[in-house]
Amino acid sequence: MVTIAEALQVAVDHHRADRLAEAREIYRRILDVDRRNGQALHLLGLVERRLGNTDEAIALIRQAVAILPEFAEAQANLGNAYRAVGRIEEAAAAYRHSIAVSPGSAPNYHTLGVLLCGQGGPRSQEQAITALMRTRSLTPDNADVHHDLAIAHKQAVRLEQAAAGQRRALALRPDFASAWMTLGNILTELGQREQALQAYRRSLRVQWASADTHYNYGNVLYTTGQLAEAAAHYRHAVSHGLAPALVREAAAFVDLGRDAEAEASLRAALTVPGSDVPSALEMLTTLFIRQKRLDEGRRFFTGFRHPHAPSPTAYAAECLTAIAEIELEEGRNVEALTLLNRVNSHGSRFFTVKSIAALRHTLAGMSLELKRPANPDPSRPRVGSSSLATHGRFAHNVFEYMLVRLYAETYDLTLETPDWVGGYYFGLNDPRPTAPLRPLYFPRRIINELVDHPSAEPLTDCDILSPLGPYHYPERHRARIQSWFQPRPVWMPWIAPAVERLRALGNTVVALHIRRGDFVLFRYTITETAWYVEWLNRIWKELDRPVLYIASDDPAIVQDFAAFQPVTLNDVAEPWAGLEYLQDFHVLANADILGVSAQSGFSRLAALLNTRARLFVEPDAEAGRVQPYAPWTPDDHLEQAS
Repeated sequence: MVTIAEALQVAVDHHRADRLAEAREIYRRILDVDRRNGQALHLLGLVERRLGNTDEAIALIRQAVAILPEFAEAQANLGNAYRAVGRIEEAAAAYRHSIAVSPGSAPNYHTLGVLLCGQGGPRSQEQAITALMRTRSLTPDNADVHHDLAIAHKQAVRLEQAAAGQRRALALRPDFASAWMTLGNILTELGQREQALQAYRRSLRVQWASADTHYNYGNVLYTTGQLAEAAAHYRHAVSHGLAPALVREAAAFVDLGRDAEAEASLRAALTVPGSDVPSALEMLTTLFIRQKRLDEGRRFFTGFRHPHAPSPTAYAAECLTAIAEIELEEGRNVEALTLLNRVNSHGSRFFTVKSIAALRHTLAGMSLELKRPANPDPSRPRVGSSSLATHGRFAHNVFEYMLVRLYAETYDLTLETPDWVGGYYFGLNDPRPTAPLRPLYFPRRIINELVDHPSAEPLTDCDILSPLGPYHYPERHRARIQSWFQPRPVWMPWIAPAVERLRALGNTVVALHIRRGDFVLFRYTITETAWYVEWLNRIWKELDRPVLYIASDDPAIVQDFAAFQPVTLNDVAEPWAGLEYLQDFHVLANADILGVSAQSGFSRLAALLNTRARLFVEPDAEAGRVQPYAPWTPDDHLEQAS
């Protein structure tokens, strides 16, 4: 009579030989006899995963680890199954269990580090680095580990460490094409463009068919003004399967004055799987508007359906946004808003177009319009940032503008900007763009360095693209930056009443910003209301007639503060349709005590611009509490740090 152990070995032999049906049948027979056989449960789970039955696989492997909690391999495979369906937190927990059982297993640390690194959010970066550093200590001669750790350092903007890590990987494996490419990306961010080009060439010599390398090589060629060469490498990237390169190819053609070829690339991007459809739609909108083909554009976006989208309405929000842009071009603000009110989107372009439409509509109600100046002397050196209108939302764009303007003023350059929300809301008066500027990709490190350490050879006549923003906020810039970001007086009837009403309700306005929404999706730190409740309980009785204002994208959290009789925008002002966030922002920027949300640019920007508050507090997620902080850094602290 065959024993369970013998049957299990026969099943494993089938499994290893890829005879999955036979293995599956024997595993099931074993479980009919012994339902708590952890080995059979685990191995059957692996078979089900290979057959695409991921939910069944997870259920089986979970049973296995419940029976055999010290079974490190099963814990790791449970993590793999969770990762396959995007259940990142559960995958990370499973990998950590595997590490706890087998702390000397480098593969478990490596897998956890790569998983967290792949998420890219701030909450994951330090955890990824810790796991990968442990992997490196266990396997110091593994080039892949050095490569992956370098990527984690790059995500955390530790560029020198990232470059050193890739060089260690290349010392171990000189023909490591991905390491050469990633080193090129890091050198690009460090502003070492010639060295970056050399790294990309080395990568292409090893692996010419690398679409990613052609794409990144094209970006640096584009930045250095080699537009035709950049377009050629974007085309190579497309031919090797990287459809998003079609949009970059189109951008190169636009700057070369080859609009017809640009349009052909964009239309191609809208027909193939895996392309950057939102960016293609945005660029095509710009082409239609610039060429005054408004009716044609309206018809195109009304009828557009992507042939490879999961549903016919997959890009409806982007198309309605494009049509709304055309309506705005014709001065039809109400029609644009009517279209955009049908859209539920957090997209950057949607946010910009809807906000500008609402601001224009408000002006039109007063028989006013914002007239942008032209550049009085286009021959002067200039810079711009076209991404102010296409990447990020309100605070993100303001931080980007902040750095670009600091740079422009440092080198006496004319700053040109597109229509963007901050340009409408604040009293800014930058001229419109004149001729296209060559793009500067990954510029944050470069521009910060040029602001902090002025150079005799600055970069000029370039389009400084997202992501941007200062690395720090020196006290010496405070008055100048705060002077830039004053709301236009014309908006006061909509933003001032909330502050006035709060002042009538009490003598100390305590404003808290609690952000949820997309922070959950992108794994940002969540500010727990309990931290702020505990802090308020300590200080409330010491304040002079305090009134608590809550600004949040999650109305349910307001009840957590019931003991302090909180108020929200709806309690103190008539909401400014579509622009309620500006009313919240004005309150935050004028509060007497301001509590920000963890990792939120919105409330941190309000803190930087707040000239009234006597106390700023922020969450300390590690300690589970809130603590005082200073939005602006004393100059002597920065000098000591450098």
